[in-house]
Amino acid sequence: MSFGSHASFNGIRVGNLPRVVKRGGACQPLPMVTLWNLRRHARIGPPDRPGACRMSFRSQAVHLVCAAVLLLAPQWARAGSGSSTLQAPPLVTVGYDEAFDLFNLLDNLPDWLPGYTNAIYQQDWERRFGLDAKDRAALEAYARFRQRTSPMARNDEGKRPLADSLFAGSDTRIGDPYTGYFQNAASFSAATEAAIAAQAAGDRELLRRFYARFAPRARALLTGTARFSQQQETLTQELAASEAAAFAARLRTFYGVEAAPIFQVRFVWWPYSNRTQAKLRGGSIVLFSEQHVQDDWAPIVLHEYAHFLSAGQPAANREAMAAAFAQLCPSALALPNPLNALEEPLAIYWGQYRFEREVRGKALSSDWSWYAQPHADRAAKAIAAAFPAERPAPALSVGPLLEAAASVCE
Repeated sequence: MSFGSHASFNGIRVGNLPRVVKRGGACQPLPMVTLWNLRRHARIGPPDRPGACRMSFRSQAVHLVCAAVLLLAPQWARAGSGSSTLQAPPLVTVGYDEAFDLFNLLDNLPDWLPGYTNAIYQQDWERRFGLDAKDRAALEAYARFRQRTSPMARNDEGKRPLADSLFAGSDTRIGDPYTGYFQNAASFSAATEAAIAAQAAGDRELLRRFYARFAPRARALLTGTARFSQQQETLTQELAASEAAAFAARLRTFYGVEAAPIFQVRFVWWPYSNRTQAKLRGGSIVLFSEQHVQDDWAPIVLHEYAHFLSAGQPAANREAMAAAFAQLCPSALALPNPLNALEEPLAIYWGQYRFEREVRGKALSSDWSWYAQPHADRAAKAIAAAFPAERPAPALSVGPLLEAAASVCE
């Protein structure tokens, strides 16, 4: 789930359970995602900033270019008379992983779950290389494999607990098991062999054929580009600032999740030159960008970090709040995506509204559109009106906060 920047944006945002609203109005089940158009992305400050970043795929061996330091407690702190004491590790790391970038391209190529995957990869591939009958047969076979084996493709709508309909579910952190083989992998080849070996015997050969057919061209497509070095540096510096660290600490306190796993931020290539996209993939947020594009990634990451933390809330409080909110706003569960009633407004309130004030010292005008989905936008603004950023943040509990979010329900 994501948000656009701190100001108005044109995009599609979805939760990790229900659906994505597509431009034609059709809906698909899928996980958290955000998409916005940079050319129409209104922001505070200058609009699109030019960037000159290219990524690079120089060998099969992974190069994990990771600028890790972010959000909270530096790695080392002074203790006593000039000695250094090791502190907690960073809670967020920013980096680029070649093996994962290559996997992401190939996994999107068949567009096996629209919304979770994106058709732009196949469209760009066909424009560059063409697709013959054997190519299409291999894509279809891979798509059927993923649809059959991935939990992301299961439609469990109507079967989820109430709390998982109104708050980010556990799958926000768990993600897709097959994808997990390629995250932080030693190399693409090693990850591929491990992933294939874990599948049923009947699927192993089709996967080998798929990678043999498409991986060489995919690797060539990514060769010669830089590794998002400029984007990594800019994002790392902003998230490592003391104001961002303090903000992240307050965010964890709000969700009651003081101890959280490391949240990984990874850049990957995609063909759009006028759009960026952010998607949660288990314990990671994947930032999709063409190599020349610079975006305002910090509020995007912190918005997604809010969802990541929300998924780890104490169960008893989470269930009590969901039950209370369902009574205050019965229509929430009738929304195409019930997460837009509470989960998303809270992430907008923190990731955009309070971030803009507390970290950047700027005001986010309620006259602007903060979010593409109307109900989530209205609810976030209602929360902000009840709990302005100039005052301490509210408690995430039954009471005034839920009443503010429910005030826009019909």
